[in-house]
Amino acid sequence: MKPTRLFILLACLVWLPTSPCHGATSMPSEGGITINSDSMSQDTAKELFTATGHVTIRWQGMTLTADKATYDGKTRRLYATDNVVVVKGDETLKGKSISLDLDSGRGELDKGVLSSTTSNVTFTGEKITRINDNEIELTTTELTTCDLPDPSWKFGADRLNVNLLGYAVGRGVTFYIKNVPVLYLPWVAFPVVKDRKSGLLFPRAGYSNGRGAQLDLPLYLVISPNQDLLLDLDIESKRGVGTGVDYRYIRTRGSEGHFGGYLIYDLLQERWRGQMGTTHKEIFSPTMNLRADINLTSDRNFLSDFGEKSGDYNRQSNDTIVNALKTWQHYALSSYLRFAEDLYATDNSRTLQTLPEISVAGVRQQIFSTPVYFDLDSSFANLYREVDPIGQRVNAFPRLMLVSGLPGYLNASAYAGLHLRGYTTQYTAGTRTRSEDGDLLPEIGGRASTSVSRIYEVGGVYLKKLRHELTPELSYTYSPSHDQSSLPFYDYNDRLVPQNIIYASITSFLGGKFQTGDSTAYHDISRIKLTQGYSVGGTRRDLLTLVDANRPWTDLMLESETWLHPQAKLTFDARYNVYDNHISSAAPSVELDDKQGNSAAVSYRMSRDQVEYLEAKLTTKFFNPWTLGYTTRYSFDRPGFLESVYAVEYRQKCWSINTSISDRPGNHFSFHVSFNLEGLM
Repeated sequence: MKPTRLFILLACLVWLPTSPCHGATSMPSEGGITINSDSMSQDTAKELFTATGHVTIRWQGMTLTADKATYDGKTRRLYATDNVVVVKGDETLKGKSISLDLDSGRGELDKGVLSSTTSNVTFTGEKITRINDNEIELTTTELTTCDLPDPSWKFGADRLNVNLLGYAVGRGVTFYIKNVPVLYLPWVAFPVVKDRKSGLLFPRAGYSNGRGAQLDLPLYLVISPNQDLLLDLDIESKRGVGTGVDYRYIRTRGSEGHFGGYLIYDLLQERWRGQMGTTHKEIFSPTMNLRADINLTSDRNFLSDFGEKSGDYNRQSNDTIVNALKTWQHYALSSYLRFAEDLYATDNSRTLQTLPEISVAGVRQQIFSTPVYFDLDSSFANLYREVDPIGQRVNAFPRLMLVSGLPGYLNASAYAGLHLRGYTTQYTAGTRTRSEDGDLLPEIGGRASTSVSRIYEVGGVYLKKLRHELTPELSYTYSPSHDQSSLPFYDYNDRLVPQNIIYASITSFLGGKFQTGDSTAYHDISRIKLTQGYSVGGTRRDLLTLVDANRPWTDLMLESETWLHPQAKLTFDARYNVYDNHISSAAPSVELDDKQGNSAAVSYRMSRDQVEYLEAKLTTKFFNPWTLGYTTRYSFDRPGFLESVYAVEYRQKCWSINTSISDRPGNHFSFHVSFNLEGLM
């Protein structure tokens, strides 16, 4: 039997309208109801329409399917039974039977399930009452983000009021793991949308032998779409109760910022201690911005005692930096302020503060149509510390550069510049004195390079071509020996070391063309650079050797990056002393990442007679649903582990549990555990 179709025009009828329609002129002309079924019957006197078999009802964006449905024209009610499914927008209702009042907009579903694509939460209830478009009431109900019918966890309540744009609010709520009740809550509100919502987050528990048993109780607040706030109550059995705050905001044009703070009355030291940090980026225009990074602590030992919570326990200095920048086509003006607290020093009296420094830089620009270019670096700094000297310093380095060569064969340039320095210095020890001094120091240099390349046909399964390029380069720098002992000493910018040195380097670059099906990609394979210098005057200074007299040859320096595989990278930087025949420094590392949650990295750092340690990181999801992580640092110069962190996550579709153990020298041991309900908290 062919399905019959009944079209009933109900003017201005919407999805469960909240007011009746009696021919009002404001009614939408498209308002109507369409019923399709295998069979249809009509009682004209009673105005009853009954549809059976594969019933589909559509009107104003709503679709209802059931095995049987009846529409009562007199009472304006719609009844549907057996395998009822109602879909409207993001919401889906399923149940045994449903009754819809088209005048009041009220609907009642028996033994129903409610879900929404805007939320991960699924509700079940003996009765689901739809009050209006956004409000629903459930009785004898449960909610979960797990798959039904056997969820890993759920909340049960006698009654639950749900606002589909906000929260589900219940009283007398019981939390179940499987079907075992584990927690009773007299009142609770759950966010039921994927958008950020205010509420309590799950607690985080732990233990530290320095702070005792710990319990974090976080509260998340959404202030506005561009602002949020995280409050944290930190309970520590040995140190007291601390309060943390983390405020974030976003402004126009990409401007954004963050404010964080922590305050605790330390029971061990019987005093208030705390930390405050804020960052701000203000974009005034594409050519003008302001950045600030402010970090303050109540005392010099705060981070070593409480920095584990923020990860700053081994910070060497606590810096406050404010930087403003304005750029033009060829020039840039910047202002830089830095207040530093050296946490490794006995006190902060000798730490140099820059309050502030103003810099003007001129990028390389051509002089008329000649091959001569001009650039400039200059700055004015107000330098302060608690011990002498203090004062102001002016630096400028204007430079002219001649760019030449043979196009396609040789790139060459030569430059000449002049270091200008001026000082106003104050000495406060004994009799307060003030002096002015200055200095001029010329510098000249040049650079020449070329490159040769060749392409090789490989014809492999994936690798089709190789491109190999060699770039040899020579550079020379000269600045004369000059007595600078009359100048004040703030940092090494005040002691320019004379140079008469030639550097030679060669760089090897290897790239490949890879093809997978119709897709073609070009990837770097390796970059290797060898460099060595020769000091004509026999005196040189570099990062690892401040002054090395009578040994004109520098260390042989190697820099390399090799991509052994798209998921494997090898780097190796090293310096070799050609006089003592030993490695001065080495920094090899290997990184592996399959982009599926499995990664490993091992790095080694050695600077002869200074530092030597190994660092390793491992994360794996091979034992799904377990994720295992391990991070460690081992010192060879002071034998022993600097830190070891073990992390384990067990994740199911709708919940996860995270544990971590940290062990550091000095009896710093801690353990933390947190539990998360996916899509809910």
